[in-house]
Amino acid sequence: MMTSLYRQRALLGVLVMRDLKARYRGTFLGYLWSLLNPLLLLAVYTIVFTFVIPARGATTVPYPLFLFAGLLPWMFASGALLDSAVVLADNGPLLKKVVCPPEVFPAVTVLSHLIHHLLALPVLLIAIAVAAGLGELRFPWTVVLLPVALLLWTVPVAGLSLAVAGLAVHFKDLKDLLHNLLNLFFFLTPIIYTVSQVPAGILRRSVMANPVAPLVEIYRGVVLLGQVPPLGTWLWAVLVAVVFWSLGAFLFGRLRETIAETV
Repeated sequence: MMTSLYRQRALLGVLVMRDLKARYRGTFLGYLWSLLNPLLLLAVYTIVFTFVIPARGATTVPYPLFLFAGLLPWMFASGALLDSAVVLADNGPLLKKVVCPPEVFPAVTVLSHLIHHLLALPVLLIAIAVAAGLGELRFPWTVVLLPVALLLWTVPVAGLSLAVAGLAVHFKDLKDLLHNLLNLFFFLTPIIYTVSQVPAGILRRSVMANPVAPLVEIYRGVVLLGQVPPLGTWLWAVLVAVVFWSLGAFLFGRLRETIAETV
């Protein structure tokens, strides 16, 4: 699967640019929305959780930044997965008329959302720098590990996107089911809270066993908290990435030959 995608890297680049242009076609601000959307989101969180509902949590940094640093990678992953559920159906005519490997389209979806994530990152980093300048936190020099944290998100998201895209061709209602599953996993993942705030017992063990939890902990730790998570968290995240990619690639490979006929 990886060899096929590498051979099609030129086509991937063309299709990613097509997707990005189509997303903002006809808009006045164009690509600026990639910066404005997260900026407005951060502004809303800051106002709500500072003045309307002051957050009382176990965070050592401003809560709006804590929440935003967890939401950014989650929005990348959930957006890529939901779009993957329709990407093959949307490109059905291209699949039937042109000799084009179907795995290219889920990969394009993941890369497009990754680019949007990268365009939103300056908003988070500037906000962290401003907070550091105001003395509310120390600037996290562990941010140099951010590429590793992003890789640990991208690999499993790519694998799951392959699985979702392949299954959605045969099960049309998968996107609705996936939407509800993502809502469930959102609240089982330490995004809006810390693990220490979860009552001890089966609930805390469920949160810690969530395969998305180490990805969030690593990302937020290096980009905001200035902490390098323990080795166990890194190993758990690597295992999640390898298993999800392997399962997704295997499942898509089994369904690959029937995709063009079914869409």
